[in-house]
Amino acid sequence: MEKDKKKIKILLIDNDEMMRIYFRDIFWIHGRSNTYEISMASSFLEAEKIINDKDTRPDTIFLDVMMPVPGENNSPDMQIQRTLSFVEKVKKNKDLFSIKIIIYSGQKEKSIKNAFHKLGVDGYLIKGELMPKEIIAFTDKIHEQNN
Repeated sequence: MEKDKKKIKILLIDNDEMMRIYFRDIFWIHGRSNTYEISMASSFLEAEKIINDKDTRPDTIFLDVMMPVPGENNSPDMQIQRTLSFVEKVKKNKDLFSIKIIIYSGQKEKSIKNAFHKLGVDGYLIKGELMPKEIIAFTDKIHEQNN
């Protein structure tokens, strides 16, 4: 039955606490907590710990582009560059490259989207443009392609 089916692990990486709560609740409110296990990270450092542990490693990452780091240069260009570097690190690691990465950001610029697509992200969603059911449908579609 359903209980025997392994949950798909999703990691949301976003520094905005309200966005993390909203994202988690999308899956819970729509009755998808039996399909998806949602974990959250507020920084790349926190995310790397989750990703590098085989027990907590996600199947899919939803990732914000603008991720300030305390004490670092947080210009928009530097934040984008750090996020690009993070994606590249995951995609080039033989143990991690199968993790699906979906950018979930407010950044709409075509050049930014193109830079992430060149690194092999599996999707680019704009925050606020999709209804919760559409986010779930997109996530379902990404995982149906593997089954």
